[in-house]
Amino acid sequence: MYQKWRDRLFSTFLLLILGPTILVCFLFYDQSTEAVFELYKTNMDANIGLVDERLLSLFQSIQKDTDELANRLAMRITEEPSFDEGKKNGFRREWTSEEQVQNLFERFSRNQNVVGNIVFLGEDGRVFSLHEDKSWSADNQFMEREQWGAGENRVDFLTKREQEERPRSFFLDKRLESSNPKATGLLLVEINLDKLTDWIRTYVVPKEYGMMVLSPSRTIMIHTDKAMIGNHVSALPHYEMARSQWEQSNENGLFSLLIQGKDIYVYRQVSEKSGGAYFEWLPREGINERLQRLNLIFCFTLFIVVLFACYVAHRLSKWIGEPIYSLVSATDSMLKGDFSIRVPIQGMKEITLLENKFNTMAEQMHALITREREYSQQSLDQIVRSFYLAVEMKDPYTAGHTERVTHYALIIYDYLQQQEQLAFSRDDLRYAGLMHDIGKVAIPDHVLLKTGKLSPDEYECMKTHSIISGEIVEQIENLSHISSGVRHHHERWDGKGYPDQLKGGEIPLIGRILAVADTFDAMTSTRSYRKATSAEEAYEEILRCEGTQFDPSIVSIFKKAFEDGAIQIIQSADCKGRVSKDREIS
Repeated sequence: MYQKWRDRLFSTFLLLILGPTILVCFLFYDQSTEAVFELYKTNMDANIGLVDERLLSLFQSIQKDTDELANRLAMRITEEPSFDEGKKNGFRREWTSEEQVQNLFERFSRNQNVVGNIVFLGEDGRVFSLHEDKSWSADNQFMEREQWGAGENRVDFLTKREQEERPRSFFLDKRLESSNPKATGLLLVEINLDKLTDWIRTYVVPKEYGMMVLSPSRTIMIHTDKAMIGNHVSALPHYEMARSQWEQSNENGLFSLLIQGKDIYVYRQVSEKSGGAYFEWLPREGINERLQRLNLIFCFTLFIVVLFACYVAHRLSKWIGEPIYSLVSATDSMLKGDFSIRVPIQGMKEITLLENKFNTMAEQMHALITREREYSQQSLDQIVRSFYLAVEMKDPYTAGHTERVTHYALIIYDYLQQQEQLAFSRDDLRYAGLMHDIGKVAIPDHVLLKTGKLSPDEYECMKTHSIISGEIVEQIENLSHISSGVRHHHERWDGKGYPDQLKGGEIPLIGRILAVADTFDAMTSTRSYRKATSAEEAYEEILRCEGTQFDPSIVSIFKKAFEDGAIQIIQSADCKGRVSKDREIS
């Protein structure tokens, strides 16, 4: 037995020592991992910042060159044809204006890596282009203008309207104005997005990173997968997964996505200079490679910690185990009747095992008390049942009314907010429902059982049943705290009820719940003085009386319970006796 206790102590101390230590190690590991991610974010931020600067500088440079090209183009078009002398053969030939423009376009294209076609659309209908493209005409339509940058750094693009509405290029434009109609028109320089992606991937972004750049209109300008270039961002296969991540905030940040079974870390940044949105991503494996050395250090540290914890736990269990075992042996001897036993005072004053013995006795006492409470509960239930059965025996037309009202009230209770349920227990409401009409035992039979219209005196007599019910419940010691709810179950929210004309929140919550449940059952039950209404009619009537007769919050809860199907009529609607519309009290 001593060996078992020592093993348990050893295990306990091992957990107490090892647990916090491992937790510290994991926290250290988490912090180290966060540092790696922070480094990753810093690299991403630097890469994106460099790309943004390069793109803005590139676009500004091409725009400046386009302006210069426009000036040269206007001069070449207006000039007379020139002659070129051959160096070898010594002949002279005349250059046409089209050839001069072509030569000018070729020299411009050689100096720009990302430029595709160059087109001049003349006002006179002529079209000059670097590369032959029959789709161009003087009346070409363009889509909306894109803006890159702001202020002095702003560059405007045009996108050509194509059948698939998927622009593969952006165009820088320059309007040529001249008194010569031949030199008036629109110069367009194409920035090919495929070439732009190649340029970025070659000179700026690391090969292992993926990248996407969105224009302010969310058109994909640059993407690792060139098939995505020119699409709107919503065309991405993983757009719906990513949108909830990057649209939660306008701030830059790092988030993860699970795409085709791969965990991807994505860094997002919106440039203040250009207005473009940048995304760079790296598979989790790429970051895990940087964490391998950290994993080795963590495992070695954890191994040392486990060995140290085992040694300390063994020493502690031996130091504490012996006095505890002596204490257990002495307790067992006392339980057998040997009160002469004494234990030496040594070690720590452990009381854990004594508490276990106490818990054993407490469990026995708890079982005894539970049996007594169950007996008391059964007795109270029998007393309450006897009371409401007495009422039902006196007034056969209300047979089952008490239990149905209680049933509806408990459904409403189950739909209350948890904070409201703390005001009273479910059993409190159950007893209040069963006792709410107990005062009818004191109502004379000629009033209670009358089938015709009650006289004013008889009506006042009938109204006293709620007062009598409250007084009877108050005399029962275990139920006195719910007597106010019983007394006021006929009060109205607008203060026109009885017996005390309470208003609004002055009415106890139990009374407000019983008022709705009592009215619903009264309307859906067949009485000697009127027929039962349908559940839907009773439901609509209760909603109509919201804020006047009933508490709006209780009506709202009743509405939800009814719409969920929790509240249903649990009785037949067969007529019992003569029908009269003059009866008003349920």
